Amino acid sequence: MTATAHALVGGAIAASVTNPSIGLPLAALSHPILDMIPHWDFGLGWKKKTKLTLFVQSLLDLTVGVVLTFFLFSGKTDAYYLISAMFLSLVWDFLQMPYLLWGWKFPFSTFYKVQHEINGKAKLPWGLITQALTVGGVMLAFRTIH
Repeated sequence: MTATAHALVGGAIAASVTNPSIGLPLAALSHPILDMIPHWDFGLGWKKKTKLTLFVQSLLDLTVGVVLTFFLFSGKTDAYYLISAMFLSLVWDFLQMPYLLWGWKFPFSTFYKVQHEINGKAKLPWGLITQALTVGGVMLAFRTIH
């Protein structure tokens, strides 16, 4: 999934689960669970992209995700909790970036290999549609907790 999708789910969890000792592990676990659903993201086809293109696309995606998540959820929970939940929902991708960008092997290649195995891949436009429906469903589900 895109970084935007992961950040939004992390934000929804933080805004809905008031206990960080429950919400933060949920945010971290949300990443691999969401990645199992067929989706499209900027990392697909990364070997055919320049490192600069991959970096810029990833950074823009992350920026959109963080800004949108703050816009939607910043008034609904503590800012530090929100940032922590977003970080934990994204950390799986952060940990594989040194491998993707600079070829650093252990442990970064391990994070890539695990995610590569569990990632459900779908082409455009279906990969964005399944992603939007999934994130929307998660956000609706967590809204009903309160």
